[in-house]
Amino acid sequence: MKLDNLMAIIRDVSPNDIVPIAQALIDEGITNLEVSLSNETLGIECIETLASHFTPQQIYLGAGTVLNEEQLYSVKNAGVQYIITPGWNKELVKKALETDLTVYPGVLTPGEIAEALELNIDYLKLFPINSLNENYLKAISGPFPKINIMAVGGVTPENIEFYKKLGIHHFGIGSELVSRGATQNDIPVIKSNAKLFINSIKKANEIDGKSTETND
Repeated sequence: MKLDNLMAIIRDVSPNDIVPIAQALIDEGITNLEVSLSNETLGIECIETLASHFTPQQIYLGAGTVLNEEQLYSVKNAGVQYIITPGWNKELVKKALETDLTVYPGVLTPGEIAEALELNIDYLKLFPINSLNENYLKAISGPFPKINIMAVGGVTPENIEFYKKLGIHHFGIGSELVSRGATQNDIPVIKSNAKLFINSIKKANEIDGKSTETND
């Protein structure tokens, strides 16, 4: 399994609730799951639980908010396929690549983007995306025309089309999809949120396809 259009960012969920929540997301078509280490103990326990319950063919499982080498090795041992960093940490990224984990590093500036591309990183997490205006997003496509961005931070069903028009095709969704500390009682809301995001992606893809046909 590989990076999809939508990635669910899961924070502070109990290991007792993580499997039903993950299954609800899978049922709605979201199989990319990032478990944040904002609460490290809960995060690692959830990763271990998910890795033992689902196969790599069922979910694309990763750890987010990875800040140091100790966490890197902990989540690798727990069963992740990738890590995501909140910001740019070149040495941590290099260590992760040495362990054969995929890395989606957080970047913000042209300098950080350039360093990441030097390491042959395929996808970069632009965070927080909602702090960047349209002019900035257009400007970075000048020196970096082939950059693959995953937008994180304030992505909603309403603004996905806007970002798609700017060439962004991958989105990490946090509390707008799965609220922090969600439980099994929140599954109906999670499924409803997932439907909204899935429909927004489909609509944006259709518009993008029609635009391409028109340009051709």
